Amino acid sequence: QEAIGHGPLELVVSGIRQLTSRVRAFELRARDGGELPPVAAGSHLQLDITLPAGKTILRNYSICSNPARRDAYEIAVLRDDDGGGGSLTVHDRFGIGRKLNCQPPQNHFELHDDKRPALLIAGGIGITPLKAMAQSLKARGNEMHLHYAGRSKAEMAFLENLQRDFGDDMTIYSSADDKRLNIKQILSSLPKEAVTYVCGPGSLIDAVVDVAAQLKIDPASVRFERFGATVAADARPIQVELRRSGKQIEVAADQTILDAMLDAGVESAYSCKAGNCKSCAVKVLDGEADHRDSALSKAERDEYRLICPCVSRAKGTNLSLDI
Repeated sequence: QEAIGHGPLELVVSGIRQLTSRVRAFELRARDGGELPPVAAGSHLQLDITLPAGKTILRNYSICSNPARRDAYEIAVLRDDDGGGGSLTVHDRFGIGRKLNCQPPQNHFELHDDKRPALLIAGGIGITPLKAMAQSLKARGNEMHLHYAGRSKAEMAFLENLQRDFGDDMTIYSSADDKRLNIKQILSSLPKEAVTYVCGPGSLIDAVVDVAAQLKIDPASVRFERFGATVAADARPIQVELRRSGKQIEVAADQTILDAMLDAGVESAYSCKAGNCKSCAVKVLDGEADHRDSALSKAERDEYRLICPCVSRAKGTNLSLDI
């Protein structure tokens, strides 16, 4: 069986667990039986996924196994029947013995390495990187609390294990039981030095970032990771000038700037397509950016006028980019 993907890290699917009706965990081991490269909490693997139509896409999957492990990595994949097809392909084609070649793990969602307390907020499949973070924080002795929200307890991956491991350091919110996150209440009670981590749907991340801004919480202490490019429900079409390419493109209301650029035949570097890595960052020449990434620093945004076109947009109707 030919290996899927390209890269020096040679893995094999050594185990599969059905965590919920839609979430499946895949255990990955080194094909030579040796130890895997060490990882820190928040790390992910980028896998080549070849869709049934033949197109190959890149997808990032958080390593959700305990970072202390060197024998195996575990990823958990939510089957999304209305998505781009990547999760369906993983569920349908990644059987026991499937060989994968990929790059070593990367980390754009790093955990702080000091004794500051941590607040972890997970929505749905966003639990995957936060599970590893919670395990690392507990092992280090950091004060932490995990808030985990989902549609129902039956759909919340790892729930029983997390309850066993974290007990009173974890709060569960099941929409089916009419339990919902009160983000303002949670953030209001935080110690000033606490670091907040959030992962899940774009609406959850945006809500945490917005409430933190209202409460004058230092933006540098609110860290987040998106799983994919999400366009806000109230987004409008915008006109974007690609000055060096000599092109004017219209970005549809439900389209990202990066996808519109790629559709127009403009070559642009990118990796995560979720605002986590800044591989796609370009300079804004005219217009005002509406930043939605988690990668750029304040200086990169304000002084260098960079934007991540995979998730960010224009505050007005026009942008001019240096590409």
